[in-house]
Amino acid sequence: MKKIYLLLCLITVISCKEKDKFDLEYVTSQFHENLKSLEKVEYNVQRIDTFPDGYVWNNKGTALLEKDSKDELFGFSFYGKRNDVEKANLYDNGKGFEIKKNENSFKLINPGGILGSPGGQMVVENIFYLDTVYKSAALIEEKDKFILTYTFEQDTVHEITDRVKIIELRKKDFFPTKITKRSKSLGNKSIYQYNLSNVKINQEVKKSISEIKNTISDFKFIQEKKAAPNPILNEEFPKINLPHLTDSNQNKELVKGKIILLDFWEVWCSPCIKSLPKIEELNKKYRENLEVIGIVTESKENALKLAENKKLTFLNLLGDQNIHKIYRVNSFPRYYLIDQNGIIKKEYFSFSNEIENDIQNMIRK
Repeated sequence: MKKIYLLLCLITVISCKEKDKFDLEYVTSQFHENLKSLEKVEYNVQRIDTFPDGYVWNNKGTALLEKDSKDELFGFSFYGKRNDVEKANLYDNGKGFEIKKNENSFKLINPGGILGSPGGQMVVENIFYLDTVYKSAALIEEKDKFILTYTFEQDTVHEITDRVKIIELRKKDFFPTKITKRSKSLGNKSIYQYNLSNVKINQEVKKSISEIKNTISDFKFIQEKKAAPNPILNEEFPKINLPHLTDSNQNKELVKGKIILLDFWEVWCSPCIKSLPKIEELNKKYRENLEVIGIVTESKENALKLAENKKLTFLNLLGDQNIHKIYRVNSFPRYYLIDQNGIIKKEYFSFSNEIENDIQNMIRK
C-alpha cells in the first residue's frame, strides 16, 4: 500500500512538472481561449517603422478597439489618435471619420484606406488573432511573457523575402504587448514595430466607440467637395520625352498612332506591384494595337530588379516630379488610356477589368 502511495505521489509530481512546460500549442490555445471573452481594448502605443532606405518613422498615440463580428472590413471598430496630429480617426459600421476636436468638426473619409490615416496608424490590425499560415514557429518563455517567432514563405507577388514576425504575449492574459515584423524588399530591410503600454481590457476600458461617436453629433459636418475632373482628360497628351529605365542614354518620345496605356508606378506601392503582371498580360495580348509604357520615378536600382523579376517586356521609363505635376499624378497606381489620335480618354486610380474593356472598345472603333 505504501509503494502504491509513493507511486501516485511521483506521478502527481511529474504531472505538475509537465504542466509547467509550455509549448506553442498550449500558448496558442490559451490566446484563443482568452480571446473569446475579449470585447474591447484600449492602449498607448509607440509605432516605429524602419523603411528600406533607412528612414525611421517613430510616433506615439492611443487607440480603442471594439470587436464587431458583423464588420466585413476589419472585424472591429476603432478610434485612433496620434499624439503629434490634431485630428483623430474613427471607424464604425463601415464608415470612416476624420475628427478635429479643436475645430469641432468632422468629415467622412474612405474607410478602405483609414489604417493609413494618422489615427489608423496607431491601430494594431492583427491584435485579435495569431497567424495560422507560416513556414515555421518557435516559442520562448520568459518570466512574465511568452515570445512567439513566426517565419513565412517568400511573398513572390510583392518580392518580399526573409519575412519574420515576433509577438510578445504577457502571461497573465496572453495579450500581445509587442509586435515586430521584419522583411526584405529587393534586398533592403524593413522593420515595423508596435510597443503597447497601459493596456486596458473590457471593464477596465471606460470609453466606447458609440460614446465617442455621440460626442461628434454636435460637431460641424464638413462636406467633401467633389474633385474637379482632371484637366488633361479629353485633351491631347502632354509631351513625354524620358530616358529608358534600362538605359538612361536612350530616350522615348511619345507619338500618336497606337493606343497607349500609361502606368505610373513606384517600387514601394504594393497595389502597383501586384498589378504589374496584369499590365504585362495586356501588353502581350494587344501588342499589335496597344503600346504599354510604365513610368517610375524612385529607386531606379530597385525598379530595375523588380522589372527583371517580374519579367516585364513593356517599356518602362525613368520619370521625375515634373512629369507627375504635368499629368496630375498624386496617388499610385495611376493609369491613362490614350487613343490613336493622342487624346487622353480615361484615367484610372487602380487596376480593374474596365481598362481591358476600354482597350477593346478603342480597337473596335
